[in-house]
Amino acid sequence: MTSHRNARCALLAIVFTCVAGLLGGCASLPDDAAVVEQLDPETGLTVLRLGHPLELYREVYRQERADRFGFIAPFETNQMGKREVFLWVAVPAEGTGASTTPTVSVDGARLELGPAGNAPDFAGLRSSPYKIPTPWIATFYFRVDSDTASRLGTAHALSVNVPGDPGEGTPDAQYTAQVGDDPRLREFAARH
Repeated sequence: MTSHRNARCALLAIVFTCVAGLLGGCASLPDDAAVVEQLDPETGLTVLRLGHPLELYREVYRQERADRFGFIAPFETNQMGKREVFLWVAVPAEGTGASTTPTVSVDGARLELGPAGNAPDFAGLRSSPYKIPTPWIATFYFRVDSDTASRLGTAHALSVNVPGDPGEGTPDAQYTAQVGDDPRLREFAARH
């Protein structure tokens, strides 16, 4: 009788541990939050970022829709108290050469951004803080100040303009997002 009781207790302990693990795993999905803070294991930097980047939309009149979406999101790196804020922009690569840098506007006013990097190492990272949704995306990393982060936090509309290449006949591409009630940028800016 005692061996059956011990077996039942052991089985219940295993079931309880599995259920607790599953419930804990569900509660800790970091990308579900508006703002996520995590340690980058490769560099030791703490990265504060949006759970998901904002999706930008481009009106296209062709059948091909591969260049319809772009993405934008700020993030912050923190290395032992030294904080730096960056703006990550990802747009389809068609007509986007290394010398082509997009411009970003908040509520119709262009942001004054410095030179862009095209790889995560520009921000001291080994991999992008955001998952790149498609393989044909070109990424840009801009170092920004706290004033720019505040402006992003009050944004109602964002737009990214990618200059075309007149030599190849590619027109400018404009991607826009209406922020509306989305709290992600406000919550990110409130942490600065």
